[in-house]
Amino acid sequence: MASRYEDEEYLEQDEEEREAAGRRGRLIALAVMAGLVAAGLFLVHRLREASVVEDCLMTHATNCNDLVQPPIPAGGAPSTTR
Repeated sequence: MASRYEDEEYLEQDEEEREAAGRRGRLIALAVMAGLVAAGLFLVHRLREASVVEDCLMTHATNCNDLVQPPIPAGGAPSTTR
């Protein structure tokens, strides 16, 4: 029968396991940060588009519709009629 200290030795992480866990944690953190940066850039782009349209509308211009792309119909192909 193994002693209590021998059992605890098998449960402890060695240096390689600690390094692997640290690398894995850093990679996960990097992936999360990259996702947040991508989401932030997307949000800034969308807010900038909305700002351009709002600026046009505030000047009481009549051609602000040219700044907005028409929605794509459910069929997937853009409509050719106006």
